Amino acid sequence: MSFACVAGPARRERRASGLLSLVALAALLLVPSFPPEAKADAPSSAVDAEETESGEANRQALLGRALEHYARALSETDRDARLADFASAERNFAALAAEGVNTPALWTNLGNAALQAQHPGRALVAYHRALALDPDDAKARQNMNHVRSGLPAWIPRPGEEEGAQRFSLSRIPERTRRLVAGFAFLAMAVFVAAAVRRRQGAWRGLAILAGVAWLLALGSTFVDEEGREKVLAVTTAEESFARSADSPLSSLAFPEPLPPGVEVEILENRADWVRARLANGRDGWL
Repeated sequence: MSFACVAGPARRERRASGLLSLVALAALLLVPSFPPEAKADAPSSAVDAEETESGEANRQALLGRALEHYARALSETDRDARLADFASAERNFAALAAEGVNTPALWTNLGNAALQAQHPGRALVAYHRALALDPDDAKARQNMNHVRSGLPAWIPRPGEEEGAQRFSLSRIPERTRRLVAGFAFLAMAVFVAAAVRRRQGAWRGLAILAGVAWLLALGSTFVDEEGREKVLAVTTAEESFARSADSPLSSLAFPEPLPPGVEVEILENRADWVRARLANGRDGWL
């Protein structure tokens, strides 16, 4: 059994009137009140425009000072004054980058100024950033190679690996390895079927070889050291002593300190120490 409550006409009118009053009150509360000015956003836009113009003027001033110091350094005969001007040009280019300018030309110029100021580590960082934006930047590439050529002979350059590290499956593109894994699996299945049917011949051995190839190709796509994101760094201190452990009392990892401009891969961070690996696979704590 169900019940339905029905109100009389007068009662319904009072309810309707009350509901209309509540709706009207809610509407007044929800509608935002605007100031009488029709152009309330104009002052904010004007401030933004002024800030934009001020920022552009500051960037132009930084660029002008950087170019001025660089040009003056090129014609300076006194060594100390020349280095000071190149260092000033480097600082102004760096300030320009801090202002948000991020172009290959800026980073290349910053690297050139740093290199002339005898800061090879900072120069190499700048060339790396220029090449990250434009891998075909010939000037940045040439100057980077010049910095590398000035390092001591015992410092390995990127691309120089020792022994078995010269060849690795991870150097083959991942897509190619996946295709090889697919074909190896298909070949293994065919050879297994042939071995089951004929029970003679070299089908079983071929199936094993194909299986091994499949496991190697497939495994390299999962355990891919080269494919993981690398954290690269460049030494900038005059001397960086690499230790065998994260302690100043541990033995030296290399017989000589690392000079500025050595490219390393950061493997691990621990408090104030990082474990860095050279291009030839040797590592130490810095």
